Amino acid sequence: MKLVSFGDELIAGDKAPKILADMLGFEFVDRAKKETSNQTIFRDVIDYITNNNDDCFILIGWTLGNQREITWNDQTFIYNENKTDYKDNHVNRLHKYDDILFDKLLVAQHRASEAYTLQNVLENKKIKYYMYNTQDCIFFHEKTLKYLKALNGRTYHNPLNKESSMKFFVEKQNNNNHHQVWADFLHSKIEVPQ
Repeated sequence: MKLVSFGDELIAGDKAPKILADMLGFEFVDRAKKETSNQTIFRDVIDYITNNNDDCFILIGWTLGNQREITWNDQTFIYNENKTDYKDNHVNRLHKYDDILFDKLLVAQHRASEAYTLQNVLENKKIKYYMYNTQDCIFFHEKTLKYLKALNGRTYHNPLNKESSMKFFVEKQNNNNHHQVWADFLHSKIEVPQ
């Protein structure tokens, strides 16, 4: 069995998902990226399960909502509202539209629908999975309510509470080994395939 991890810089490499895979005795496949967006994570999971028929457990760490995958001049990159040093000034000029690109409701609608879609695809393919937020949460609004109610609470850890995201959860613990703390927490939450 493989544990295939998707997410951002907080989980890329030999961090909590790798520790969890070792705890479970699973082979570890690291698909997390140092620069990513939720759109990229969504697409990467779909690409992986479409192109691989291996016996796997999918672990998804959704990242911050203030990052977008953008293609400009045949280059695909992650556009971040907090980054202002893009080499192409045309990209830097996008910042005047950040209030539209990163509107809380728009981001929440995308994120809730991506999580809901992945949940359904994975369950229809009978692939075991678990989702959590690495650094923030899904903004609650009546326009996201339909998707949020449909998310499976057994396979998505508290998507509406920022304090439950990995970063904030481990910082509240009285333990400096944050990745072990998060791996232990995930181990207690997931339903391990046999």
